Amino acid sequence: MLSLSLPNRLESLETARLALLAYLAPQALPAKVLFNLELVLEESLMNVCLHAFKDAGLHQIDFSAWADEQSVYLRFEDEGIAFDPEQAAEPVMPASIAEASPGGLGLMLVRKRAQSVSYVRSEGRNRLTITLARR
Repeated sequence: MLSLSLPNRLESLETARLALLAYLAPQALPAKVLFNLELVLEESLMNVCLHAFKDAGLHQIDFSAWADEQSVYLRFEDEGIAFDPEQAAEPVMPASIAEASPGGLGLMLVRKRAQSVSYVRSEGRNRLTITLARR
């Protein structure tokens, strides 16, 4: 199992990405699976860094990853604001490129690539577990 404790800073994205790829290297996963894992990792960790905390202070995000024969699991835990992605509405897609604005589609991307997304709030902590297919 890969376990990291990361600061809630965008620089943590690269640290987590490189650690995840190194951890999964012996698994020899297909390029498409690795792409999906990197995308889900980036979107999920970025959302925690940008939205989970009310202040600009330093907070910890616990990230872990593991795999079995069918799936790869990514888990994010933090003490930030409660946010259940399972209850969040799908974003309204713009009618044209002119109406589009950056952001707001990360959760949709995660949902489309994941086998499952589960969320638990317990003892003041968020725990988000995302399961992705190995193939």
